[in-house]
Amino acid sequence: MHRGKKIGLALVIGACCLSFGLTSDVRDKYHQPDKVMDVVGVKPGMIIGEVGAGTGYFTFKLAMRVGESGYVYANDISKRSLRSLRERCEREGITNIETIVGEVDDPLLPRGLDMVFIVNAFHDLAHPVSLLNHLADSLKPKAKVVIIDRDPAKLEYSTRHFLTKEEVLQKIEESVFELDRIETFLSQHNIYIIYVS
Repeated sequence: MHRGKKIGLALVIGACCLSFGLTSDVRDKYHQPDKVMDVVGVKPGMIIGEVGAGTGYFTFKLAMRVGESGYVYANDISKRSLRSLRERCEREGITNIETIVGEVDDPLLPRGLDMVFIVNAFHDLAHPVSLLNHLADSLKPKAKVVIIDRDPAKLEYSTRHFLTKEEVLQKIEESVFELDRIETFLSQHNIYIIYVS
């Protein structure tokens, strides 16, 4: 089979697996959520927002880390995804997650957040600069936003779906945020840690 067809087939299989929630172990390998949370400083008792939470892969990792004394606000524009997330919370008796249906340019997260995550969603935002600017009002002073997104330069296949590192940095520069640092230890992703200037 031609290499391009193999890669295409792998992407289709991967997408199907993700839609059925079968790749948690694989996602853990690529995202290293525990290490990420250690590096950016997620601690018990924190109040965290997540933009583009989807069905909650990272949401549940955050909820476990912040514990019963903490809270996670899971935002998305997809009511269907958030319904799935809420159903899992009900099944598993998880009480420190609340879902919020946002708008394309405003996640509508509450004020007073210690940190916000945007995991595998920044490249899909219709209005990333506007969304970041609205997000600033939800943060405590000196709170950080953590953007985890694939870097096409790290991928074996060519794609224009994801933003280059330079494109992400440009969006940040156009917003009210400044870059604190970039962590590059993940094999496919960069971690952009930003704060309100």
